[in-house]
Amino acid sequence: MFNTLNEGLRANDLQDMVHSLLEVDTYKSKMGEDRDVCVISFGVKDRNPAKDLMEFIEKGYSFVLDADVSSGENENGEYNVFVELPRTSRLAEHIKEITYGVRRLTGIDDFKFKYYKHQGVHEVTEQQLKSIVPSDAGAYDGLMNKYKTEGVKRFFSKTLMDDFTLDGDVITIYKPFNQKIQLRMVKEGEKESVLENTTDAITLDEKATSEVFWLTKVLGDYNINKIGESFVFENGTMAMLLQRID
Repeated sequence: MFNTLNEGLRANDLQDMVHSLLEVDTYKSKMGEDRDVCVISFGVKDRNPAKDLMEFIEKGYSFVLDADVSSGENENGEYNVFVELPRTSRLAEHIKEITYGVRRLTGIDDFKFKYYKHQGVHEVTEQQLKSIVPSDAGAYDGLMNKYKTEGVKRFFSKTLMDDFTLDGDVITIYKPFNQKIQLRMVKEGEKESVLENTTDAITLDEKATSEVFWLTKVLGDYNINKIGESFVFENGTMAMLLQRID
């Protein structure tokens, strides 16, 4: 059932070189849409062991779509090995099978995984993987929409609201007394990344000042600036580029 070790690699050759915690769906796929392809990543302490691990996985498992090593060191001076797998009903089985083979190279008996924005660290068992990692495109879309909705709602933590919905890129905030505000989300993230490549200057005319005052009054104490036809909302280190929908 499981592959043999590659020529040139023996059991425990990568001992103390690979971390026991792998990440699932944290990184984007190069082979296709994320809803169709799952990316798992291993942390490796040096480039040559990372290349050995990548080749072992790529050559040893026919279901692997692609395996690659990060082009440079991460913030810890280490490397990532990315493994792309089809998002099918056998996904949990495939991840488990890969960790079984990697265990023979590393001596790691207790692989664990973190899933994207899901809280906590989990044992790499088929049961845990099946309960947390979406195994088809529809389940992936639903989970990502849930995470996105929760994140946007946290961003608007200063807003007094009765209800909140996110439909695609349209945010609807239901205020008391049947008041409803709709905004189209253009971009979100750290302030620097949201403003990156923005060529429009901050608008400071009377109309813009009036609109910013109204938004602050209705939505709460955010740092708001009008840029072109959009508004930049800041909440701490996070920002959103939004457009009003009348």
